[in-house]
Amino acid sequence: MLVINHPEVVENGDDAILRASFSCRNVEGTLWFSTTLANKYYLCYERGDAFLVGLLLYAMKRGEDITVRAPVSERLYYTLTTYYIKFLADLFPGYKKIRLICETDAGNLANLGAVGTGFSCGIDSFCTVIYHTANECPPNFRLTHLTFFNVGAAGDNGGEGARERFKNRIKGVKPCADAYGLPLITLDSNISEILQMEYVRVHTVRNVAAVLALQKLFSVYFYSSTYPVKQFEASPYDSAHYDIFGLDMLSTSDVTFFSSGSTYSRVEKTEIITTEPLTRSYLNVCLTSSDTNCAKCDKCLRTLVTLEVLGKLSDYSGVFDLATYKKYRHKYIAGVLVEKHDFFKMDIYNAMRRYHYPVPFAVYLQVPYQWCYETCRHMAIFFYRKFINPLKNRSP
Repeated sequence: MLVINHPEVVENGDDAILRASFSCRNVEGTLWFSTTLANKYYLCYERGDAFLVGLLLYAMKRGEDITVRAPVSERLYYTLTTYYIKFLADLFPGYKKIRLICETDAGNLANLGAVGTGFSCGIDSFCTVIYHTANECPPNFRLTHLTFFNVGAAGDNGGEGARERFKNRIKGVKPCADAYGLPLITLDSNISEILQMEYVRVHTVRNVAAVLALQKLFSVYFYSSTYPVKQFEASPYDSAHYDIFGLDMLSTSDVTFFSSGSTYSRVEKTEIITTEPLTRSYLNVCLTSSDTNCAKCDKCLRTLVTLEVLGKLSDYSGVFDLATYKKYRHKYIAGVLVEKHDFFKMDIYNAMRRYHYPVPFAVYLQVPYQWCYETCRHMAIFFYRKFINPLKNRSP
């Protein structure tokens, strides 16, 4: 049995911390969410929702029922017990369908009614902000706040290195939030240290837990989609594939989650963000650097090739080193020509045809190498997922 005790809010210097202790067999710990003192009164200690969502997979991996010693939103209790727990148990090998033992609360919390979204200055988040700050957006769905959380994006297993990267990234995100005239709510947590799971596989529940910690602030929250809804898949390797389902399952009577941008492909989103001048100064998509774009990692190259196909590459010379890009572009474009299993590369390939992009001759010289590389890579992924990953997930 995993027992989650009633949350409490404490102050530590300039920080306000929402925390709840928990115990599971012979393990005891505390899950916490920390923000600035200015946001203290938005922290939701009245309900156990944030901690239930945050520790749900922790308990399912160990096959432990959960007792929450604080009320849980009735809607959340219903969706978890009726749909989502069984869905996750079927999705992740070795995970168990568990019971929830708690009181439920069908009422409404005092709520500021804010509308928020996570903001990293990436393609997906910029697309969400552009749409939900436009005059055409209905007033009750127009953004009032941006957020930036440390729940795994800076490092799967957390730790001080990830925390330092999180703090460095705030320095790059805050000026852009200021330019939009929107407050940036930052929140740190030790959820990564507790879960010890690959972030990409469970990022939805991690981020939702952080939002539910601020449940007295938000009434609507947009979670920027990675894939369009036509790529919906019950995939144990990336929760973004089923966000449009999972976010509904994790909404409460007070906070409604939406999968923003889920009707657009990545190329379409990239085209949308080129209409926003701020992206030319603040766009950050890099996998390897916390404060700049390296112009050679997979995400940088994906973005740069797309911008080149769209005829917008020179507009982004201020955030990408185009000289570095030119050293790697032929290899990546060759990968686009041969890769038939990667949605993002197929999206770029279709855009190349649509925009009549002239493929450089030197790219074709790279095609045989890229074909061998992609074939070996897919074989390695298949072997890992078929044989190695199931063994890892069987042990708690």
